[in-house]
Amino acid sequence: MDYSNEVLEATPERATKFLTGMGAVAAIRTMMAEAGMTDDDIVEGRTLLLDVLAAPRKSSAASDTADARAQRAATAELDQWDEPNFARYGAALRRRFPDVHAYVFKDLSPSTGTAAVQGVATFLTRLDVLESGADPDRAATKQSDKKAVAFLATRGLDKAERKRLQNLVGVALGPTSPLPEQAELPETARRREALSQLRGWFDEWSTTARAVVKKRGYLIRLGLANRKAPQRKTPAASAEPVDDTDATDLE
Repeated sequence: MDYSNEVLEATPERATKFLTGMGAVAAIRTMMAEAGMTDDDIVEGRTLLLDVLAAPRKSSAASDTADARAQRAATAELDQWDEPNFARYGAALRRRFPDVHAYVFKDLSPSTGTAAVQGVATFLTRLDVLESGADPDRAATKQSDKKAVAFLATRGLDKAERKRLQNLVGVALGPTSPLPEQAELPETARRREALSQLRGWFDEWSTTARAVVKKRGYLIRLGLANRKAPQRKTPAASAEPVDDTDATDLE
């Protein structure tokens, strides 16, 4: 059968519980023996299980990309940059160019994570607008606006620094490349084959167990059923004790 990866990866745990459950309860082993399970069948299941546990998991597949790491680094750097620099540039503008301060820092404050990226991008865009005089609503203050941007350059926010920050914003906003396709490695194919063999063994004998083992407590012990969650009693509920071996079947 062609099993899903989810089903296969759940099999070792289920097979382990099945084998240990049979070994711990003589009555279960007796019922399975009467249904045709020999010691050789148990040894086969144990061997298949150990083979799966010895088969290496896929470990060399890439889980990250260089540009994804760069994106996280850029976001972190902008997150660290906005709080101290918004404070010092804001203080300088507030004193010398209060109108420019009101424009640049309207609804703008230090943030964290991706919000910091947005904040720095907004800050830089507004400075670009002031420097170019592109906002028609500020036509009367073009000269003052340019002086404010030039003044910030004397405090370290020159064109080179603004370009560096803009590059960080671009990296932080992406895009980043997807993970490259990973060819199936030989050890991955080997593990899947081992899991499939174990699953075939488990399907055969768990189906047999469900047919011949009728006690719910035994099925729970084999991992073939789950206990039902206890139900709260209502005032009209019966006072009879609840059988704690009641269970629901697993698939």
